[in-house]
Amino acid sequence: MATFDAQQGSWAAPDVMHFARRAGFGVTPEAAATLAAQPIGATIDAWIDQNADMAAFNAALPKADVINDPVRGAIPADPAPHPFRLEGWRRQSGIPNAQSHFAWRMQFNPNPLQEKLALFFHQLFATGAEKVDNTAFTVKQIDLFRAMGTAKFGDLLLAVSKDPAMMIWLDTVLNRVRPGSIDIPNENYAREILELYSLGVDNGYNQQDITNLAKALSGWTYTPLDLQPDPNNPQLLRPNDAAFRVNTNVHATGSVAFLGTTFDIGAPSNFGDACVAAILTQRGTNCAAFLAKRLLTFFVNPNASSAALSDLQSLILAQDFDLKAILKLLFKSAYFFDAGNRYNLYEGPVAWTVRMSRMLCPGLAAAVVPTLPSFPAWRAVVPFFENAGQAVLDPAGPNGWAEHAGWINSNTARYRGKLAASLALGEILFGSQMIFPSTVASWFPAAPASPQAVYDRLAALLQPAPVPAPVQANWLNGLWTSGFTWDSSAATQAKVRELAFLILCSPHAQLH
Repeated sequence: MATFDAQQGSWAAPDVMHFARRAGFGVTPEAAATLAAQPIGATIDAWIDQNADMAAFNAALPKADVINDPVRGAIPADPAPHPFRLEGWRRQSGIPNAQSHFAWRMQFNPNPLQEKLALFFHQLFATGAEKVDNTAFTVKQIDLFRAMGTAKFGDLLLAVSKDPAMMIWLDTVLNRVRPGSIDIPNENYAREILELYSLGVDNGYNQQDITNLAKALSGWTYTPLDLQPDPNNPQLLRPNDAAFRVNTNVHATGSVAFLGTTFDIGAPSNFGDACVAAILTQRGTNCAAFLAKRLLTFFVNPNASSAALSDLQSLILAQDFDLKAILKLLFKSAYFFDAGNRYNLYEGPVAWTVRMSRMLCPGLAAAVVPTLPSFPAWRAVVPFFENAGQAVLDPAGPNGWAEHAGWINSNTARYRGKLAASLALGEILFGSQMIFPSTVASWFPAAPASPQAVYDRLAALLQPAPVPAPVQANWLNGLWTSGFTWDSSAATQAKVRELAFLILCSPHAQLH
């Protein structure tokens, strides 16, 4: 596995920034300099172990749904502490709240890998809120990804199979086979767990395996918990949580052959769990190849060589599908830091917006001050995610979104431009306030001495792929046609914001 031998020696700030963009949502130049002074291996281990103190973040979370607009006055907070859970069946408020909450967490979580992995597994196990129609279940699934993002992949696969949102999304709850009958099982989830979630299309199984796996998973359902009255119809109670169970009245019995092994699916000790586990035990090589492709495509290189894919496949098998161990080896490898694997990924619109908000906006302590927009303000942003090609929490199909070059086309690009205008120019408001509050002074630790210094600082913050010098010169010459001065005037502020906007709209800033 020479491809994934560890990077030797020390690292520098650009290496830290590359790592942080991929394994999170970026770090500021100042944070990168601090981390670069620390040992590379121990620092990456701590990042993946998610050792950062969560106390301030957890304390801020319940307050994050409070906003006080100086013009509109106090905007009533949704019922505390988690209105998106209580209003989960109300699409118009529940889903935007959940989307906003996810974005807010991505913006401020001090352990950003937790959210990045939630986004990765949401892309892999894409589940649409429109069909699930219960925001509490949708949020519960994202919580599952946060909790098990560094677990063993087999454990995660089984947990997702029993997740209520997934069971609704791919019809597990409709998969009913009466014992001794000739009922035809609903094969929707059995097919997708093999095709989309573990092995890939036509990779080590056949139609009979799909049919028999569907029999093994028949009767899988959930018990609704924590019933809450519907605000629109108080007589109607809606589940705010659920517990997995097997309805033995509609669970097939007897033996089935699956992936070359016979299972007694009528035994309580195996109502289907062993069949899901068999995907990794009986087709481990195929599953490792599938997972290697997904990990490299998302985190390193969408066009990885066959040697890299093969070596990561071997590494995954050697680590027994332990995601934490795999990620540590992947992110510490010389392959990950190779120059050819930098700025070769188009960044998705959600991660792109979150990363820029982390670079330009105040940190957590300032964000929870009631006079600043907090996660409710993201409600004004999340519709643009869909227009930009990533309706987070509500993908159109179980195969998720097209990644990388698929993010960029003439339609989605114009909505990125709107997001860029909001981030850099403050053009989109929540009430009377900027959605992404920022001051030009906060972007510059010291007064720049020239237009080039202004550009260099913004480039360090926004981290676009290298912009050709003639392009930089044209931007600076166009903005500072009559000489350069640095002051707090509106004219200077506007020029700097305009330059940030030009960088964000450039093709170079869509890469990471």
